[in-house]
Amino acid sequence: MSEPSKSSSYSFFNIVEKCDNYPYSDNTKSSSKPNDIPLLLDNDIKVGLLLPPTVEALKEYIRLKEPNPFIIEDKYVKFAAHLNTFESRTEIVKQLFNTWREEKIFPALSGWRDELYPIYGDPKSPKNIAFVMERCAAPLFGVLTFGVHLNGYTRTEQGQLKMWIAKRARTKPTWPGWLDNAVAGGIPYTLSVRESVIKEAMEEASLSMEIAEKAVPVGAISYFTVSQRGLQPEIQYVYDLEIPLDVEPKPLDGEVECFYLWDMDELVKHIKADEFKPNCALVVIDFLIRHSIIDPNNEPDYLDILNRLHRRLDFPTMTI
Repeated sequence: MSEPSKSSSYSFFNIVEKCDNYPYSDNTKSSSKPNDIPLLLDNDIKVGLLLPPTVEALKEYIRLKEPNPFIIEDKYVKFAAHLNTFESRTEIVKQLFNTWREEKIFPALSGWRDELYPIYGDPKSPKNIAFVMERCAAPLFGVLTFGVHLNGYTRTEQGQLKMWIAKRARTKPTWPGWLDNAVAGGIPYTLSVRESVIKEAMEEASLSMEIAEKAVPVGAISYFTVSQRGLQPEIQYVYDLEIPLDVEPKPLDGEVECFYLWDMDELVKHIKADEFKPNCALVVIDFLIRHSIIDPNNEPDYLDILNRLHRRLDFPTMTI
């Protein structure tokens, strides 16, 4: 099934650049670098980046707090020395965002999920987790977050490659009605990458555990997005799953409106028409590269695309 597409007017590189749009430090042509400053733990490890509106709101928040939970200087914001444990940092961050949510200071907090994301950077803590925080608040702190995306594909009896694509529900708070990967979601605190992909496969696409467990990890993509919500450095673990021809993904939890099954030509048409949620387009482009549909012979920006799909992000990650 297919829907009418906008005219193709974007290159693959344009689509990648739309998502990975935080200026690079060596880009002398860019004058739009956000005026951000680092967020540091008490151990001086950088865990995030704060834009001026967040810094100003923090100054107001701590004005009547004793002892102050944050040290605010011109060039950085730092957790106070007494906030040196997972529990203490998590509690103060919870209080902060609950207050901002009640006061409706930031529109990003209107999409409250009651879902916790782990923030890494404390070697003394299990898995290097420094604290956990509400998912929708992550762009306000500019912290590194993680997700998992699954390419669900099939091969016809003639060997033709096709991919299942989800259309996001129009009730979604972000990117309603845009195209998405067959399965995608953030990785919450307490769940592993594999547990997350199996959970999302059932919730979003009605794929059984027996099928989802056959998903193969094939790498990760990384990018840094600047949006109206704030700063979003992200890593997405990528899985491929060959879905049997007699299995059809079906919406379950209300986050997906419907699924399409498209051949590669149709898929490329919709990507270049800019109909995909930006980071989901990157996951599909990565798939097209790995299956030699995009290659050095047909894509002039091949190396630039590869580099931008795997951006270096200078934030701590999980340790095992």
